[in-house]
Amino acid sequence: MSYHIKRVDPYWMTHPAVGAGVVAGVALCCVGILAKQTVLVIAGFAITGVSVFLATKIAVSALLGTLGFFGGLATFILFPADKVADMSFMLRVLSTLLFMLLYTVLMDAVVLAASFFYNLFGAIWGGIYLDIEQAGPEGE
Repeated sequence: MSYHIKRVDPYWMTHPAVGAGVVAGVALCCVGILAKQTVLVIAGFAITGVSVFLATKIAVSALLGTLGFFGGLATFILFPADKVADMSFMLRVLSTLLFMLLYTVLMDAVVLAASFFYNLFGAIWGGIYLDIEQAGPEGE
């Protein structure tokens, strides 16, 4: 059997306002950094994060959130660095949750960007072909 993967679809909501929210959030973050205004940076990050979550299918976000949780758990609780070991347990839990949130948003954005470029180049040059052979009765 041969399959042709023409398009990858991780998108949940493709409304133009979602893309505009990402662009506006990133722009607000940049303005906040240049103006040294923490409130603008946090607001821009919140707008960008919500827009990325709305753009990505929930299964992708859930998978990346789980990976982020385990990464934060290993980094801050199970195998803490010297500076982290001095923190209280509640601060380590908070750090784990913030790590999970940031990891999920960033990796969702990477998945969306990779899918966008694959779909773009796949439309131009064709997609990937997979040849799958059926195994015999004994799995040969």
